[in-house]
Amino acid sequence: PPQQPYPPQQPYPNQQLYPQQPYPGQPYPQQPHAVQRVVVSQPGGVATNTNTVLAWIACCCFFWPLGLVAIIKARRSEEAVRAGNMEEARRQGESAKRFAIAAIVVDIVLGLLGVAVIIILFIIDANDPDREPWFY
Repeated sequence: PPQQPYPPQQPYPNQQLYPQQPYPGQPYPQQPHAVQRVVVSQPGGVATNTNTVLAWIACCCFFWPLGLVAIIKARRSEEAVRAGNMEEARRQGESAKRFAIAAIVVDIVLGLLGVAVIIILFIIDANDPDREPWFY
């Protein structure tokens, strides 16, 4: 004779039943939810890049005088964003970017010039036997 399934277990008195949890690998039942989209428009147009991070990197890691000017320009750009003047913010942000790039380029050029001077001095010193060595 075929076996009968077990009857459902009856709860004990004062016992709360918890909903059955799905087994691992089984998806949870989908809960109905509404998708809500919020569109926020900023006055004056699209938000601009103030180039603050680039300015700080240029000031801390490269030629600091130009990097400092880039930080000042980036700060003015942030202030213009807060004031809602997006055109001024864009202009100051682009100026900060130009000063930061100039700081990086100037630092690289000065570094290369320094290396070239050291090489030239080493060659001059190596070719003149009567001259005191400068690198001791």
